[in-house]
Amino acid sequence: MKKIRWGILGAARVNERLLPAIANSPFGDLFAIGSRRANAAEECLEKYQPNLKGKVKTFNSLDEVIYHPDIDAIYIPLSNEEHTEPALKAVNNKKHVLIEKPITLHSKEVKAIQEAAEKNHVKVMEGFMYVFHPQFDRVKEIISSGLLGDVQYVHSMFSFPIQPARFYRIDRSIENGGGALWDIGPYAIHTIRQCFEQNPLSIVAKSHLNEHGADLTTSGMIDFGNNRRAQFDISFECVRRSQFEIFGSKGKLMCHTVWQHENDEALLTLTTDADGVKNEHIKKANHFTLEIDHFNQCIINNTAPKLSLDDALWNTKTLEAIQSSIKTKTWVHL
Repeated sequence: MKKIRWGILGAARVNERLLPAIANSPFGDLFAIGSRRANAAEECLEKYQPNLKGKVKTFNSLDEVIYHPDIDAIYIPLSNEEHTEPALKAVNNKKHVLIEKPITLHSKEVKAIQEAAEKNHVKVMEGFMYVFHPQFDRVKEIISSGLLGDVQYVHSMFSFPIQPARFYRIDRSIENGGGALWDIGPYAIHTIRQCFEQNPLSIVAKSHLNEHGADLTTSGMIDFGNNRRAQFDISFECVRRSQFEIFGSKGKLMCHTVWQHENDEALLTLTTDADGVKNEHIKKANHFTLEIDHFNQCIINNTAPKLSLDDALWNTKTLEAIQSSIKTKTWVHL
């Protein structure tokens, strides 16, 4: 069986989860890591997969990975504002690409990546690992079953108190990719969007900004039309939360932990008028491993990824509208 040979750009902290998932997939192999910081790629490999030291190539640049002839797929976990250029380079060099969220900061750049991917016949996907956990499959199943009735309202909450070691996330303005909006906001918005069958119509949001113009907290409302709406709360100042709740005409569903640890069962609470309150325990699963295995199989079998670039485009459009509303202090129409 053909295995997909992977290259990783950068030594980001998220490699703690993704690097082993790539290296240990039965459908792929980790071929190389590249970082612009001297020795960072080698240190990353030593830290997260030391058994592969000497077997995986390490480079002190990104381009050596992007243009390496033996690499099939590229994973991009660089800073939020740095995704577009290497993604386009990789796609135009006929590499398949998995891009950590947010795929870009601008919808026009998503369109450019989409056009390049179609031209070069490669797969590109935005990295929302949570949708590959069986918990999310169950959430979608409950919505489509009609147990909740018509979904009318969703509330998504993502937060954690940011520590000094993570201040690099808030050292630049929202416009330049800093703050909670572009860090945890993509998850909050994506979970909301998965609960409705239509795209957002309008948005209003308000933020608490720091001295760099990065948002420490952002809250807002989204109008989906037909009396369907949502609220979101994201924060680097609030107690840790990673959850969303769906309300329908017949019941409600609480997802208690969206970013479920692979060693823990997931818990959903379904409440309906007919059956009262019921807790469902979802089996343990590593959604990072499931994400990588899925993307590898899409490449091998030439099938469409679970998350399309149209989905990525609309998530980016929604985040752009939130950013605009923060600045203008008004409702923004999409």
